[in-house]
Amino acid sequence: MSDAGDERDPLDGDTDYRPTPPSGDGRRQALSRFTPGTLLGDRYRIVALLGSGGMGEVYRADDLKLGQQVALKFLPEHLSRDPHRIERLYAEVRIGRQVSHPNVCRLYDIGQWEQHHFLAMEYVDGEDLASLLRRIGKLPHGKALDLARDICAGLAAAHGVGIVHRDLKPANIMIDGRGNARITDFGLAAVAEEIAGRSEVVGTPLYMAPEQLAGENVSPKTDLYALGLILFEMFTGRRLFESASSDLAARRSITASQSLSSHTRELEPAVQRVILRCLEEKPEARPASIHSVIAALPGGDPLQAAVDAGETPSPQMVAAAGETGVLKPRVAGALLLSAAIGLILTAMLYGHAVLFRRVPLPKEPAVLIERARTIIERAGYGDAPAGSAYYFAVNPHVFDYTRKHAKPGNPWESIARARPGIFTFGYRQSPRPMISGNADGRVISGDPPNTIPGMAEVFVDTRGRLLGFSAVPPDTRSGATTPPDWGIFFAEAGGDFVNLTPVQPLWSPPFSSDHQFAWTARYRDDPTPVRIEAASANGKAVWFEIIGPWKQPVQPVPAARPVAETVLSRIGILVGTIGPFFGAVILARRNLRRGRGDRRSALRLAFFVFGSLLIARVLRLDHVSDWDGEWSLLTRAMAWSLFEAMQTWVFYIAIEPYIRRRWPQLMIGWTRLFNGRWRDPMIGRDALIGAVAGLTMASLGLLVVILPAWFGGTALDPITQWISPLVSIRNLLYLGLTKLVETGIMLPLVIVVILVLLIPVLRRRPYALAAIWILMSLFINGSGAGMAWRIGVGAIMATIAVGVLARYGLLAFAITIFIEDFVTSAPITLEPGAWYFGRSTAVLIALFAIAVYGCFVSIADQPLFGPGALEDL
Repeated sequence: MSDAGDERDPLDGDTDYRPTPPSGDGRRQALSRFTPGTLLGDRYRIVALLGSGGMGEVYRADDLKLGQQVALKFLPEHLSRDPHRIERLYAEVRIGRQVSHPNVCRLYDIGQWEQHHFLAMEYVDGEDLASLLRRIGKLPHGKALDLARDICAGLAAAHGVGIVHRDLKPANIMIDGRGNARITDFGLAAVAEEIAGRSEVVGTPLYMAPEQLAGENVSPKTDLYALGLILFEMFTGRRLFESASSDLAARRSITASQSLSSHTRELEPAVQRVILRCLEEKPEARPASIHSVIAALPGGDPLQAAVDAGETPSPQMVAAAGETGVLKPRVAGALLLSAAIGLILTAMLYGHAVLFRRVPLPKEPAVLIERARTIIERAGYGDAPAGSAYYFAVNPHVFDYTRKHAKPGNPWESIARARPGIFTFGYRQSPRPMISGNADGRVISGDPPNTIPGMAEVFVDTRGRLLGFSAVPPDTRSGATTPPDWGIFFAEAGGDFVNLTPVQPLWSPPFSSDHQFAWTARYRDDPTPVRIEAASANGKAVWFEIIGPWKQPVQPVPAARPVAETVLSRIGILVGTIGPFFGAVILARRNLRRGRGDRRSALRLAFFVFGSLLIARVLRLDHVSDWDGEWSLLTRAMAWSLFEAMQTWVFYIAIEPYIRRRWPQLMIGWTRLFNGRWRDPMIGRDALIGAVAGLTMASLGLLVVILPAWFGGTALDPITQWISPLVSIRNLLYLGLTKLVETGIMLPLVIVVILVLLIPVLRRRPYALAAIWILMSLFINGSGAGMAWRIGVGAIMATIAVGVLARYGLLAFAITIFIEDFVTSAPITLEPGAWYFGRSTAVLIALFAIAVYGCFVSIADQPLFGPGALEDL
C-alpha cells in the first residue's frame, strides 16, 4: 500500500507547506532509511518500501505480536521533528479511526521508534487507482461502475461521521487483490464542523473544488467535486484538467466546453448526469449528499450493500436509495382503473354486508331530533334546555334475539322488519350544560348521570316511534296525584299495540316515583311479545319504556363465552396490545441509551398524531357554554392526544433503527414522505398500490359475510360498525382522522414491532413474515360464527397485506390497512335517495382522490393519455 505511486505524477502535488528537502535525491534517502529485515523495537519488522510521497513514506511490515502484515506510514526524514507534521500524523489517526467501513483503509495506531514517528494501518495488497489508470487507461464500464460504488460507499461512511476527506484523488484510492476500492490517506481530512469558516488551501490542486482552491468554506460537497473528477477519469481514461492551474475561469471554460460532453457521450445517461452534477461550480448545485450520488448510479443496491457490510444506513441514505418508483402510464392507468372498479364493487357489497344498510334508516337525525323534542314537550317538560346531545346506538341484545327467532332461509328480511328495531336514536337535554366524564367528551346515555331535575332522555326507532322516555323529577313533592295521560306515550310509540293488558310492574324505575304502571302487548305487525313499564311522580311521567324479552336483569357474574372465542380474544390482547407495547418500551429504551433512532422523524410523526387526534377530538366533543366545563373537555382531549402521540413516538423509536439496519428497503417511501417529497414518484406509486390493495381487501372483508349463502349456507352476521358518522359531518371527519392515526399509523407500527420481535426468535425474515401472515389471517375478519369462512378469506386478505409490506414497504402497507378499515367504517351507499348519500359521495371521492393522486405522481412527467401512452396500449 502506498501513499502515492512509485512514479509520482508532478500534477499530484499537494498545496500544504513543505520545507525544501535537503540536497540529494530524496527518493534514494527514503529507500536507504530502512532496509528489509529492520526491527522496529520488538513489534514490527520491515519487509519492503511500498511508496513515498510528499506526505511520507509507506513500508510493508510484519506485526510480530499479532502475526499479520501491516503498512507503516512514516513522516519524511527531514520532517520527522516538525511539530506541525507530527500533530498532523496524530490527527490523521484520530480522524481516520472514526471511519470503519470495508471500502476505507483502517488505521490501527501510532508509534515512535528512534525519533521516527509512524502510524500503523491495514495493509492492502494491490495498487492505487492512479497507477492502474496510467497502466491501462480507460476502465471497462462494468468495472468502473463497481469501483464507483465502492468509492461512494467509503466516502458515505466518512461523511456519515462528519468527516471531509479534502484530498480525494486516484492516488489515495487503493484497489485490493479482490478488485475492491479502498479510500486511504486521511492526513488532510477534518471534521466538517471544525473547519467551517476556516480559510486555508490544502489538498491536491488537480482534484480541488473551486471553493477549495479559493480558500473558501469546505464541506462534504467539496469531496463530491473530487469524486466527479475521479469518475470522469475512470470512465473516459483521461483527466478533465491537464494542468494543476488554480485559474477558476480556465476550469469553468473546460468544464462547460464541448470536450466534456464528447468524452461522456458514450456513457450511460445516468453516469453522465452524476458526473456533470458533481462538477457543478457552486456547491449548492451539486448532489445533496453522497447518498444522492449512490442512488443516481445505475444498477446496484446501496442499501443492501450497506446492510451486508454491517452498516446502518442513515435516514438520508434510505430516502435517497432505492428505485425511483416511476410507473409506466399504462401500468398506472390500469391500477387507477382497478381502484375505480374496486371502489364500485365495495360500495355494491356494502349494501349486503353492513348492518345499517340491511336495516332501513328512513329518517335523518334532524327529523328524529324534532320528534324527540316533541315527545318531551308533550310529556310536560317544555322548558328550553341549556344543553342537548343526540346519538345513534345499536342494541346487540335485540339483534341476537331477532336472529335466533328469525325465519329460516332469509333471516335478514325478518331482522330488517323486526320491532322495536336494532337501531335506536337517543336524545338528551338538560337545564344545565352537560359535561361528560368519558375520554371522548361525548354526552351519551348515563354520562353525565341523570341527577339534575328537568333532565330528559328519549329513545326512538329509526322511523321516529317512541321506545323509551325518562325525566328527572323535582326534589320536592307537589302533592299532585292525578296520573299522567299514558295514551300520549302509546300514540308516540306508534299506536299499533294489540292485546294491551295491564299487569303488575316488574322493573324498577330509574328515579323515585309515586306510582308504577305496566302492560303486556305486541306490535300489530310483529309477533314478538313486549312489556311496557312506566312510572310517574307528582302527576308527571318520569319513565316510559318498551321492554322486549331480550332484556334480562344484570347478573353479578357475566355469562361465559365459547372457549375458542375466549382463547382467540386473549391471544389477540396479548399479541396485539400488551406484548407489542412492552416490547416497544424495551426496544425504545435500548435505542435511546445507545443514541440510535431517527428522532427528527419520530418527533414529526408524534406532532402529526397529536395534531390529527386533537382536531378529531375537538370536532367530536359535545361543547358547552360553561368556560370551566369547556376547558375541562379541551384539556382531556389534549391529554389523550398527547398520550397517543407519545405512544407513537415510542413505537417509532423502537422499530426504526432495527428496520433501517436490517431491512431498510421497508422505510424508503416512508422516509421520503417525512422529508416532504410529496411529488416523489415512489410515494405516488405506494399510494396507488395501497389504494388498490386496500379496496381489494375491503371487498373481500365484505364478501365473506354473504359468501356462505352462495354455497347453500347461512350468511354470516353483518358487519356492525360505529354509526355515529351518520349523525353529523363532524363525526365523519372524526372517523377519518382517527382511522388515519389508528389504522394508518399505529396499527402498521404495531405489526412491524411484532415483526421486529419475531425476527430474532425465528432467526429468518421469511419465517417472521409467515408468523405475521398467520396472525393476520386469524384476526383480520374478527370472530364469531363461520370461523372457517372468516379465516379462509382472512388468509387471502393477509396474503395481500403481507405481500404489500414485503414488496413495497411500510408506506404502501400503511395506506393499504387504512383504506381497508376506513372503507368498512364509513357510511357508503349508491342509492341517491338515501339521506346520507351526500356523505357517501364525499367518502367515495376522497378515496378515489388518493388513487388519482398516486396515479399522476407515480408517472412523474409522463403523459397519462398522451401519444406515447396510446402507443404503449
